Amino acid sequence: MTDFAAAFRANAAHLAATGLYDPADEHDACGVGFIAAIDGKPRRAVVEAAIAALKSLWHRGAVDADGKTGDGAGIHLQIPQDFFKAYAAQIGHTPGDTPIAVGQVFLPRTDLDAQERCRCIVEAEILNFGYTIFGCARCR
Repeated sequence: MTDFAAAFRANAAHLAATGLYDPADEHDACGVGFIAAIDGKPRRAVVEAAIAALKSLWHRGAVDADGKTGDGAGIHLQIPQDFFKAYAAQIGHTPGDTPIAVGQVFLPRTDLDAQERCRCIVEAEILNFGYTIFGCARCR
């Protein structure tokens, strides 16, 4: 743990010196939950427990300040690689041995031109980093 803290402090100092980090931006999270299967086996009950925990953080997980929407808080879960690789193969791709990631992007609701511009930017950046896009929900 001491090595981690020392490495964090050294990295933070380097980033602050180069203008990429400002310690004044640090703040505590208002709520954090951690739900995991001790045996390491993925199962639906763990995801359901994480969702229940998220809903307990009223202003973070369920409702934003406007009383209607969420603020983007969510859960982090393991991606079922076999499932997504099989799907990628089913739609004509060869996913290979590298891990598959899944992303969700929220686009403007009513401005179709803005939706397209945002989609193009996201796709271009994913491809610029050397990743492959196997599909998207909008493309079905």
